Amino acid sequence: MILGKKLFISHSHKDRDFADRLASELMNQGQDVWFDKWEIQPGDSIVSKIFEEGLANASAFAIVLSKESALSKWVREELNFATISRIQDLTRVIPILKEKVEIPPALRTLHWIDMRNDFEGGVREILNVLAGVSDKPQLGETPAYLQNIIEPVAGLSRIASTVGLYLLKETDVDKPFLQNIRNNDLATTLGFTPAEVNDAVDELESQGLAETIDHMGTHPFDFGFVKATYLLFHALSDFLTYSPRDDVKVVRSAVAALENTDGSKLQQHTQLTPGRLNRAVDYIKDHGYANVLLASGTAPYKFLEVTATRATRQASLESLVV
Repeated sequence: MILGKKLFISHSHKDRDFADRLASELMNQGQDVWFDKWEIQPGDSIVSKIFEEGLANASAFAIVLSKESALSKWVREELNFATISRIQDLTRVIPILKEKVEIPPALRTLHWIDMRNDFEGGVREILNVLAGVSDKPQLGETPAYLQNIIEPVAGLSRIASTVGLYLLKETDVDKPFLQNIRNNDLATTLGFTPAEVNDAVDELESQGLAETIDHMGTHPFDFGFVKATYLLFHALSDFLTYSPRDDVKVVRSAVAALENTDGSKLQQHTQLTPGRLNRAVDYIKDHGYANVLLASGTAPYKFLEVTATRATRQASLESLVV
């Protein structure tokens, strides 16, 4: 199989044996070569063959650098033509170092192929260059932890945003109580280091978006378990299939209408699941929209009763006006 277009080999007459060996080896390995020994026949115009046929139809120009070629008038002429073509993005110039010699100014900015001690390796490098083969390793898959990271949301860092979203996805939004996530499960699933998890959870907790449970033996983690708070649902509401803010409005209006109610009546009135109802009542309690009485033994509800106040009625009226 022929690799690409012809390679023009420029050389000094005194480097002919080296150039001949190089051209023959490249031809044997599938690379077509324009070599004056083969292309210029008796009676041909040397100038016409080199410039109008050889260089004009070559996609790459290889110049053999030696002490002799540095002094060769023909090599300098060919090099000038090739340099112009390179600037015009027409020809790739490949300097080949046959022996120790001062690199011509026109070639000093180019990477050259050193064939002083390794002829076969140089041939292979020329073939790779012309075929577009690189030693650059194949691009691997993006690490799992980078695939998991989402864009920042709610003013959080990217890792804290990712951890927060994971807490939401691991939570059944309809169940009464939010699920505790073990520290190592969080790190293993997302591919984060303990330090990254610690910082992310601390960031969420500092903004009231998560709660942690601590116990002995959590090292290297700063916590044992973590779970979302109702505020995380509000902060990441764009990832939910319902609106936590609308749930608050519905529950607040129901409390205003019922004046005093327990969980069972409030759920019947709002048709919300226990989980969504509990989070809405938490929001109402913490923001002073109603009086909420807490007690044990009220499952699946987190409260005993909710009583309307002036704030409840005013907020409900404002919602209706909006």
